[in-house]
Amino acid sequence: MPRRWTPYDRMSRPQSNSLHKLLGELEVEVMELMWLRGEAGEATVRDITTEIRKSRPAAYTTVMTVMVHLAEKGLLRRTAIDKKTHMYHVALTKEEFLVRCSQHMVDTLVADFGDLVLAQFLEAVEQVEPKHLERLHKLLEEAKGQGVETAEREERG
Repeated sequence: MPRRWTPYDRMSRPQSNSLHKLLGELEVEVMELMWLRGEAGEATVRDITTEIRKSRPAAYTTVMTVMVHLAEKGLLRRTAIDKKTHMYHVALTKEEFLVRCSQHMVDTLVADFGDLVLAQFLEAVEQVEPKHLERLHKLLEEAKGQGVETAEREERG
């Protein structure tokens, strides 16, 4: 009998870039190009398609579909310029996106497995070197701060 797919399979993909575990290949490529433009960066579908075509073929309509989906997922914001053209803006930095995704995964694991997964997290933390644990505490504080900054930015706009 073939092995059954689970929602956690995507997370065990053997790729070094965590973004590939969260987004499709073209979604990652588009977001990397948008993030290179900076937090205030903006681009049209044509701009991004032109950049992608420097390294490989890409259909305008495919890139457009992906950018619409990224806007629906909350990674991009889009503003109509005219009837056919939209300007896309970065809605979340890469770090904000990764924080949100990791928080969602933890929340989902806790909801699905309760105390079992919390016990696994505690066991994993007990195995961490003290210097690494110190870095994790700093990362946690930064993540808490980013959550506040993101909420404030969403309220403004």
